[in-house]
Amino acid sequence: MTSLDAKSHPYVQVRSESPSSLFTVSIHFLLIYLSIYGLISIYVDNIVIRSLKDVGMVLISLFALTRVYRQQIAFLNPFLFILASIIVLGALNVLMGSSVVTLIYGIKITFLPLVMLFAGMLTAQYGGIYAFARTNLIIFIMLIAGWLIQYALGIEKLITMGFVYGVNIKNYLEGVPRLSSITYSPDGYAYALLMTGIIAERTKAAVNHRSFRIGIQLLTISFLLLSTIRSALLLWFVYQVVMFFLHIRKYSKKNTLILAVTFMLLPGAVFFGGRMLQSKNLLSITSLLDRLQTWGSSLTSPFTMNGVIGNGIGSVGAASRRTHMMGLNSSNFAVDNQYFSLYEQTGWIGLVYFSILFMWIVVSLVKRMNTLPDSNGLRLPQVALSLGAGVAAASLTTNVLELFPANVFFWMVMGMALYQYREADDIPYKAGELK
Repeated sequence: MTSLDAKSHPYVQVRSESPSSLFTVSIHFLLIYLSIYGLISIYVDNIVIRSLKDVGMVLISLFALTRVYRQQIAFLNPFLFILASIIVLGALNVLMGSSVVTLIYGIKITFLPLVMLFAGMLTAQYGGIYAFARTNLIIFIMLIAGWLIQYALGIEKLITMGFVYGVNIKNYLEGVPRLSSITYSPDGYAYALLMTGIIAERTKAAVNHRSFRIGIQLLTISFLLLSTIRSALLLWFVYQVVMFFLHIRKYSKKNTLILAVTFMLLPGAVFFGGRMLQSKNLLSITSLLDRLQTWGSSLTSPFTMNGVIGNGIGSVGAASRRTHMMGLNSSNFAVDNQYFSLYEQTGWIGLVYFSILFMWIVVSLVKRMNTLPDSNGLRLPQVALSLGAGVAAASLTTNVLELFPANVFFWMVMGMALYQYREADDIPYKAGELK
């Protein structure tokens, strides 16, 4: 039996089977734990504590996959095949002597958050999207509160408390503080703030009350500016632009008027926005030029075997930094470009596979968007497409898919947006199987 508003809100339909209370509690507890894990890890360097989040994600993802597979088989079969091919390709270097530990860390950092897409699908199947958004709103408030507390304490005090300058806290140019809040790093904070802020706009109160949604947006951009993480600001800007065009993509007099007013105000917004960013040195390209020089001298040649199949999952990026800290023989190469990071790990073949994977996701999201009525307030396919565009832009200077816990939130949103509700009679059954 479905809820009375099932026709008007396809994403919040309730299936005849009640959601497992264990799954519901586990997913929300895990989200909170993932958010504060970075702060915990500063003080606790324990393998059990470090493994709790990974075990939790594995168990929840596997459980979710078993529950949604039959309903989403048309999307999941190609998705799982391409994902498995990428992982196998990235693991080939183990046969040539690469470290198994490095491979494990690479899978854990990049691919484990990706499979939380299944958890997002199951959350949508159980009608838990509003609850998911509400939990993100709580995390969003915690992130802001943590930043404000750290700002009041000051960097010197934080160093005496165990934070490491240049890792958990740092200064940007003219002494502007970069703080980690409840995450591990300033970059992690900015991206977590960005993701949770966007998801918090899907709470029932924000969907039904525009003023509440605008308040969340203002808080998001305000604290993003204070974070001074420019790639996160770029992601937010691209997200807003794409969401705007997806919102007015269908012709109407109202949408035409909105578009005309926007283009009239655009020059002034660009001028004053540019002046404000310039005053905070946020338009400086010095670091970009340094990265261009590093990429030119450090990237693997595309005309070698490693250029074709990569150096192995975990050979660069966050995984290589972590294994280097552990004392293993690691390149310790952050890359700071998601495309180059994927190339270094899986080569040109891997990049082709990744391109196919993301194109499959985009095509599926567009189809899902076109099947939803205009009255649908959640507009999750539009949110997912806009986030994907923002991630693609920010990936030019940051390993976005390796930034924890924002990558978990990102993939869960993708899963919820991709979920296609089906009636029980639409689900294929094997011959002789009882419905």
